[in-house]
Amino acid sequence: MALSITRLLAVGATVCAAATFACGAASGDASKDSGKKKPAAPAASTPASSGSTVAMVGDKAITVDELDSQAAGALFKVRQQEYEARKQVLDGMINDAVLDKEAAAKGVPKEKLMDAEVNSKVTDPAQKEIDDWFEQNKARLGGQTKEQVGPQVTAMLKNQKLQDTQRSYLKGLRDKYGVKVMLEPPRIEVAQDDDPSKGPAKAPVTIVEFSDYQCPFCSKAEGTVQDVLKKYGDKIRLVYRDYPLSFHQNAHTAAEASECAKEQGKFWEMHDAMFANQQKLAATDLVETASGIGIDKAKFKTCLDSGKFKTEVDKDFQDGSKYGVTGTPTFFINGIMMVGARDTQSFADIIDQELERRK
Repeated sequence: MALSITRLLAVGATVCAAATFACGAASGDASKDSGKKKPAAPAASTPASSGSTVAMVGDKAITVDELDSQAAGALFKVRQQEYEARKQVLDGMINDAVLDKEAAAKGVPKEKLMDAEVNSKVTDPAQKEIDDWFEQNKARLGGQTKEQVGPQVTAMLKNQKLQDTQRSYLKGLRDKYGVKVMLEPPRIEVAQDDDPSKGPAKAPVTIVEFSDYQCPFCSKAEGTVQDVLKKYGDKIRLVYRDYPLSFHQNAHTAAEASECAKEQGKFWEMHDAMFANQQKLAATDLVETASGIGIDKAKFKTCLDSGKFKTEVDKDFQDGSKYGVTGTPTFFINGIMMVGARDTQSFADIIDQELERRK
C-alpha cells in the first residue's frame, strides 16, 4: 500500500532522528501538528548586554561574559536544538512548496505525483540484501533466525529505499525551483589541540570527532567516516579526540593506549584495531593488539602501565563537555555539531553546504 502524502512528507524530516544512535545521548521526535491553532509562544526575556552584571557577591561582580563563558557548552546545545526545530519545520514547508509547484505544473494532485515519482519506483529488497543485512547484524538479534526476522527486515529495507528515493526526488525539485536556504546552523569553535589527524591542515572542511573506543555506535560510525574521507579526499581534515564514557570500563584505558601507540607512530593502526575488536579492550588484550600491529610491546606496556597519558585523555573529555558533548560519537563539522552514527548523506549535506560557502 502506498504511504499517504502526510507520511511521505514526514519521512524526510524524521529519518535523521530515527537513524541517529549514540552512546550516552538521548533524543526525541517532534510531535506532529494537530491542526489546531497553536497558542502564541511566550515572549523571550531580553538577553543581558555584553559586559553587564548579572550577579553581585559582596563587592564582586559576575558579568554576563563570564557567565556565558562558563555555560558555553550548555548554551550551544540550546541553540542547536532551536536550529534543528526550525530546520525540521522549514524543510517541511519547502517540500510542500516545491511539491505544490510541480503538481501544478503537471496538472495532478500531490498524492498522484508522489505515487508516480516515489512509491511506484520502490521495489522489495532482493534476497541478497536481506541475507547481507542479517549476516552483518545477527550478533545483535539475540539468537533469532533469518526466518523469524525476515518480514521485519524486508519492511525496514524497503522503507529505507522509500526514504532514499523521496529524498533524492525532493532534492531534484529543490534544484529545479531554485531553493536557497539562508537559515544558518549554530557553530562553536572547537580546539584541535595536538590530537591525531588525517588530511591537509588547510582543508576547507575540518571534522573534529569525539569518540569512545568501547561505544558500539562509535564503531558503527567509523565505516561511514572512512567513506566520507574517500569521497571528499583532500577537502577534509579529520581530527580525533577522546571522550571515554564512565560506564564503559575499558574506554579510558583504550584511549590511553591509542596515545601510547601514537608515541610510536602507530595511532591510526591502533585506533582501527580497537574499533575492529571492541571485546579486546582490557589492558592485557591491548598489549597483545599493539604487538600484533608492529608496536614495541615492552615500550607500549611501560607506557600504558604508567598512566602517562591519563591527563591528556581527561583534557579531551573536559573539552568535549565544554563544547556540549554528552554522548558519542559527536562530530563538529566546521564547528557544526552532529551527534550519533549518521549515514554518509548526513555528513554530505553539511559538507556540501560548507564547500559551497567557500566558493
